[in-house]
Amino acid sequence: MTSGAVDHDNGSGAPRLERLAESVRRGLGLPQESPVALQEIEEHSNINYVFRGEAAGRTLYLKVVPERPRRFAAHLPRERLLSEAEALRRFRDLAGDVVRIPEVLFVGHREMALGMSDVGNGRRVLFSLLPDRFELLHEQAETLGRAIGTIHRGTRGGGPIRPPAEEAIIRKVIFDGLMAPGAQQVFPELWDEVGAEMQAPEQCLVHADLWSKNLLVAPGEPVALVDFEGVFYGDPAFDLGTLVAVALLPALERNALYPAAHDFVTRLLDAWSTTCGDPSWAREVLPRTFRATATFLAARGFGPFAYELGEETRRHVARLAESLAATPPTDLRGFLRRVGPP
Repeated sequence: MTSGAVDHDNGSGAPRLERLAESVRRGLGLPQESPVALQEIEEHSNINYVFRGEAAGRTLYLKVVPERPRRFAAHLPRERLLSEAEALRRFRDLAGDVVRIPEVLFVGHREMALGMSDVGNGRRVLFSLLPDRFELLHEQAETLGRAIGTIHRGTRGGGPIRPPAEEAIIRKVIFDGLMAPGAQQVFPELWDEVGAEMQAPEQCLVHADLWSKNLLVAPGEPVALVDFEGVFYGDPAFDLGTLVAVALLPALERNALYPAAHDFVTRLLDAWSTTCGDPSWAREVLPRTFRATATFLAARGFGPFAYELGEETRRHVARLAESLAATPPTDLRGFLRRVGPP
C-alpha cells in the first residue's frame, strides 16, 4: 500500500485530501497553486472512497481504492484500479452514445486514484428513486438491453482484461463474499450447483454490478453506468439477471408495479437478444439468466449489503428465489408466470 495515500495518524485507511488534490493537479496537468475542491460521497460506498471534485472549472469524480475495503472483510490488490480503468475505456468505446459511461481522465498511481468525467448532468441515483419513480427504470429497458448486448457481443471470446491472479480474487469476492451468504440462507442445498453454473461460462466481459446504485437516471435521458470495479470475464446472464432483480424487487413490495416490471424484463431481454447478434447464444443465455436471478434476489434480501425490506417482502423474496433456483423456467413466458403477484 502506498504510504502517502492513507491517513496513518488515525488508522482509518482513509485517503488524505491534500494528497488527492495533488493527484488531481498532476493528472489534469494543473499548476501547483490551482485550487482543487474535493467532497467525499459516502452514500452507497461500501468498498472504496469516492469524491466529487471541482478543478479548473470542471467537475470530476475521483475513486480511491484501498487495500482494506471500507465495509467488507477482505484484502484486495490496489492494482485492481488499473483493470477498472481499462474496463471503463472498453465499455465506453463499445457503448458509444447508447448509454453514458465515465471517461477516464487520469490514473494516479501513487494514490491509486482514478479520475473520471462527471456523467451526472441532472441524473440521480436510481436506488434513491425506486419504487416511487419506477418509470425512470422502465423507460430504460431497451437502452440497457442494447448497451449491454453490444458490450457482451463486442467482448465475446476476447478473454479477461485482468491478470489471472487478480481475476481469481475478483471472482472470489463476488461469488463467495457477496453472492454466497444470501443464497446459502435461502437455498443452502442448491447453492453449490447454482454457484457453479453461474461461474462456469467464460464468454464475455460483464459489468457485474448493475444494481440501481450504479444506474444514474433522468427523464428522457440515456442512463449512465458507473462503478466498473467488479468487471470480470464470465456469463452475460450475470448482468441480465442483476437487472431483472432490480426491476422485480420494487414489484415484490408493491404489487401494482408488476405489469411495469414484467414489461421492463420483456423489453430488456428482447433488446439484448436482438443486439447480441447470435440467436443461438441468446437461447443458451436466457435460461441461465432466470436461475441467476434467484441468487441476486437472495443477495439483496439476505446478503451482506441487504436492502431494507418489509418482513412479508423478505418472505416473498425467499420463496421466489428458492423456487427459481430449484426449477428455473425455460423461457420468458414461464418466468413471468412464476414471478407474478403472490
